[in-house]
Parts: sequence; C-alpha cells; structure tokens
Amino acid sequence: MRILVQKFGGTSLSTSQARTHVIGHIRRELANQYRLVVVVSAMGRRGEPYATDTLLDWIQHNGNALPNREKDLLLGCGEIISATTLCSLLQHEGITATVMTGAQAGFVTDDQFGNARIKDVRPERVLKELELYEVVIVTGFQGQTETGDMTTLGRGGSDTSATALGASLRAEMVDIYTDVNGILTADPRIVEDARPLSYVSYTEICNMAHQGAKVIHPRAVEIAMQSQIPVSKINVLR
Repeated sequence: MRILVQKFGGTSLSTSQARTHVIGHIRRELANQYRLVVVVSAMGRRGEPYATDTLLDWIQHNGNALPNREKDLLLGCGEIISATTLCSLLQHEGITATVMTGAQAGFVTDDQFGNARIKDVRPERVLKELELYEVVIVTGFQGQTETGDMTTLGRGGSDTSATALGASLRAEMVDIYTDVNGILTADPRIVEDARPLSYVSYTEICNMAHQGAKVIHPRAVEIAMQSQIPVSKINVLR
C-alpha cells in the first residue's frame, strides 16, 4: 500500500476552522490513493485548555512537585484529546479512522522521562490497522519504555514521532503541517520580508534547527536523513 504520514501541530488543531482545513488535507491525500498515518500534537498554545504548556502550568500551580515519570502521564493527555477529537470529526465525515497511542503504535524508548529517546519503532499494529481503516491517528510526542511506562519525547517530539513512523513504515513522504508557509529564511513574526525556501537539504535544515530555528526538531531531521525519507512543511490553511 502507498503510505503517507501527515503531522498536524497544535495550532493546526486548535480551532474549528483549522480542523476543517485538516480534514480537507486528509481528504485530498485519500483521493490520491494514500493510506494515511496522521500524527497529532496537543491542541493550541499556553493558556488554551489542552496545550502542553497549560498542563505544565497546572502542575506548577498545584504543588509543583510532580516527579518526571508522573509528569509524562499528565503531558500525554493533550495528544490523546487531539487524536480522539480528530477521529470523531473524521468519522462524522464518513472517513474511517482509529486512534493509537505512541505505545500502541510501537514506539519503544529509554526511561529519560520528559526527554526520552526512541530506541525502536515496531509498526506491525499500525500496518494491520491501515488494512482496516483509511486513517490511523497516532498521538505524537509519546512512547513507552520496555517495562511499560509512558514517556514523552521532549519539545518538538511530535515531529520526531512523524519522521520515525515514516521511516519504519517506508512511507513515501512525511508532510508536516504548521501555521506558516513552509520553511522561511527567518521567523515571519520577527522579520517582515522572510521568504519561503523551495528546497532545503537535510544538512542545512539540521544546522538551522540546531542553531535555534523552530522549523523542525533536529532529531526528526536526523531520522529523515538516515532513512532518506522526503519531508515537506506545509501551511495548514493553504
């Protein structure tokens, strides 16, 4: 089967208008005869109810003493809410979909809670579900240790989830959707005349990421480079 991985960030899912665009992108690629694995982040930014930073603020205002293992249990809730919300919307639109956590999708990590490293991706269950459903929605940012503890992959971890899944599934492409027009020469919120780049090499984008550019997580680029899987960055509102 032809497999495409789509990753939708928090701002891509934070409003009903944005979620309508997400469904449009999914419909388009289904029409192109892909089976889709859709990786999602938690919805919104700090202050919005299910955003990762909002959950971190909740801990701070309630004792601020949660151990890292237990903190990962809480932080994983945001992606689960995103994934189940999108699943409900797709089913309503007549698109068959199912949800898998990072653990169910086969992400095995070390036990560095809050910034876990992926040790292996075992995608057999994802492949089985793709035979039954048009869309398999996977919670980004999450994994599980060999002993069964939930872990999170650190900031930008959903990008890493997407490229790691793309590599393990031998997907044709990983499309990362965001609220800007692709990869720009600078942050458009700071530089007015920032221009989109039509093509960037793995090395260039990895250097940009390591230097602090918030384009894609460095680990995600490294995985894509090792597996030679193409990655595109797309404005979700296009």
